[in-house]
Amino acid sequence: MPSSALTHIFLSPHLDDAVLSCGGMIYSRVRGGARAVVVSLCTANPPPGPLSLFAQSLHERWTADAGRRLTPPEMAAARRTEDLEALAELGAEAVHLDVPDCIYRLNPATNWPLYTSDQAIFGSLHAAELTLVRRVATRLATLLRGFGRHHLYVPLSAGHHVDHQLARRAAETAGGIHAYYEDYPYVAQAGERWPNPSQTMAHDRPLTPEFVRLSEADLTAKVAAIGRYASQLSTFWASAEAMDQAVRRFANQTGGEAPAERIWRPSA
Repeated sequence: MPSSALTHIFLSPHLDDAVLSCGGMIYSRVRGGARAVVVSLCTANPPPGPLSLFAQSLHERWTADAGRRLTPPEMAAARRTEDLEALAELGAEAVHLDVPDCIYRLNPATNWPLYTSDQAIFGSLHAAELTLVRRVATRLATLLRGFGRHHLYVPLSAGHHVDHQLARRAAETAGGIHAYYEDYPYVAQAGERWPNPSQTMAHDRPLTPEFVRLSEADLTAKVAAIGRYASQLSTFWASAEAMDQAVRRFANQTGGEAPAERIWRPSA
């Protein structure tokens, strides 16, 4: 039977996005006595058979960062373990939805990989994925009903990564979104080009920004949790120290007077 207590649910496209974007808020909610759950979308093992050259190149970097050679299924399992360790730092629970990452997904008409370059994964969601959007939306709606009273936070898809687009579109199809979160570090990379008016709209209505102030404890917990994703750090930073500095700098830039994360609320 669903609990009557409010649960804060964060939809994460990959095994790190919610922590990168909302780690301070998650820890703050838990520290205040609330329940927080991170639902990660793309957590499945790669399909059997050879990977595309693009996927192979990413796996080579991830295994190097992890400090040991891993097969593709071992790498996926290691990333799931990283997520459990990161969320333990924040006191949050994990749900893994077992959808393949975009670099593994195949076009059902041709059986060829859908996304085989950086340009592709930051382009438009392939038309062949509309069925997947609906399938994820149905799964998400069923899952959310099991939590009873909840606030659902979903990515704005800043940066335009196709898996972030998938997560946002599926959540909008399922409905019941409490707020959108800014996809870090893509929002930091956008600089003065953010906020993007086209992404801070929902169903043709503007979203309203809201700041979630962070304490030093919140920031410290967030940095520690991000550090648990060892295989992914080099995607954005040269070292853990560089990550720490960048995360704190962006929180201060966002909050102005005090560190903060920003969410965007639908109009009432």
